[in-house]
Amino acid sequence: MNTKSIALIVVLGLAGFVGLNSLFIVSEREQAIVVQFGNPQRTVPNPGLHVKVPFFEQVIFIDKRVLSLDIRPQELLASDQRRILVDSFARYKVVDPLRRYQAAATDTIASDLLEGIMVSTVRQVLASQPMQAIVSGQRATLMEEISRLTNERAETIGLEVVDVRLKRVDLPIENSQAIFRRMETERQQEAAEKRAEGQRDAVKITSDADRQVAVLVAEAEKKSQIIRGEADGRAVKVFAEAFGKDQEFFEFYRTMQAYRAAINKDDTRLVLSPDNDFLKLFLGSSKGGN
Repeated sequence: MNTKSIALIVVLGLAGFVGLNSLFIVSEREQAIVVQFGNPQRTVPNPGLHVKVPFFEQVIFIDKRVLSLDIRPQELLASDQRRILVDSFARYKVVDPLRRYQAAATDTIASDLLEGIMVSTVRQVLASQPMQAIVSGQRATLMEEISRLTNERAETIGLEVVDVRLKRVDLPIENSQAIFRRMETERQQEAAEKRAEGQRDAVKITSDADRQVAVLVAEAEKKSQIIRGEADGRAVKVFAEAFGKDQEFFEFYRTMQAYRAAINKDDTRLVLSPDNDFLKLFLGSSKGGN
C-alpha cells in the first residue's frame, strides 16, 4: 500500500468522523437545544436528522412528553385554624426548552424548582380556605386555582402544568385523635340530651295518661252514682207502692229480709229478750202452733 492510499484512507476516516459528529437525531418524544461552550445557540423542536458544528456544538435533549411530579406531603394550617396534611401530584410538560435549560440545566433541577413552586402555591391557596371547603365539593375549584397560579410561576422556567390533583387531604394523627375524642364527647352529650328529652316526654305522657284515667274514672263513678241513685229511687218507689197496697205483706217481706241478713251463717247467735219485735214472727208462729 503506497502513501497516497494511506492518506486517502486517513482523509476518508476523518471525514466520516467529522460527518458523524455533525449529525444528530431528534426522536418524536424529544426536543433539543444546541449549545456552544454552554451557551444556547438554537432550539430544535421537530424530530428528524439535524446538523451541528462538530466538536464546537453539543446537543442537549429535553423530553417533551407529559411528565409526572409527586409532591411531598405537607402540613399546613387552614383558615379555620385546623391543621391538615395534604398529599398532591402534578402533570407537566416543557413548553419552552430554552427557558427550561436556562433555569435548570437538568431534569432533576427542573423537577425540584417546579416542586418548590407547587408547595408554595398549594400552601397559599389552601391556607385561605376552611377545612370543610378543602375536603368537600369545592376541591375541583381549588385545584383549578392551584393550576392557574402554578402555571403563572412555572412559565418563567419554561414549564406548563397540565393537571393538579390532591391525592389525600387528612388531619395529622394527633389532630385526628383529638377530633375523634371531641366528636365522641359531643355524641355522648347529644345522647344524654336525647335521653333527658325522652324521660321528660315519658313523664309528660304518663302524667297525661294518669290524668285522663282519673277523669274517666271520675266520670264513670259519677255515672254509676247517678244510675245507682236512679235505681234506688225506683226501688223506693216500688216499695212505697207495694207498701201502700198491702202493708202487712210489706212488713212481712222486710222482716224476712232482715232475718236473711242477720242469720246468714251457721254460727250466728242472737241474744234478744223474748218480747223483742225482731222475734215476733217466730213467737207468733209458736203461739199459733199451741
